[in-house]
Amino acid sequence: MDTTKRFRTVRLGFLWRFSGVGPGCLLALLSAVALGAGGAVNRLGVGPSLLIAAAAVPVVALPAPLSFWVRADSEGLTLSRALLRRRYRWHDITGLDMAFGEDPDSDAARLTLRLTTTPTTGRGPLVGVLGLASGHQLRGTEPRRLADLLTLLAAHGVPLSEPGFADRVLAAHGLPPLAPGPEPID
Repeated sequence: MDTTKRFRTVRLGFLWRFSGVGPGCLLALLSAVALGAGGAVNRLGVGPSLLIAAAAVPVVALPAPLSFWVRADSEGLTLSRALLRRRYRWHDITGLDMAFGEDPDSDAARLTLRLTTTPTTGRGPLVGVLGLASGHQLRGTEPRRLADLLTLLAAHGVPLSEPGFADRVLAAHGLPPLAPGPEPID
């Protein structure tokens, strides 16, 4: 076995907790239409038919958080979301953009994490969205896996756009702050 190729995986289920609900609802709707069109509603009754259709939501939504992870090795990073994998080589990753903003529906504070890559073709891949306390402050309950993700990226020299925020997340878990990186080149 090749020992030079070590993998480190960070599961990001906390960032995607309800990501499977939409596809699950769509599958439930399609199931309900199929049951109605096929005459199963007449044979089974409305109640059992609705239960069969509704079962599609948890079947799709519950496993979804487990399918989101970042795997790093010496060559690069693999971002896996909903069974779709995308590979990024370390030399193509130019940073982690940490954008603070508000949820358009609720005005709740949130942090959006995106990789920045070269060549840049618009916005980089979404890593996750995390709710914050008002004023974009830590809640004190940030997931340990967020700290693991930040540490993993920093260990591979990926610059973080908000190193002060990253250090506060690490401190909340009793971890040392990130080492200061090189000055950015303009």
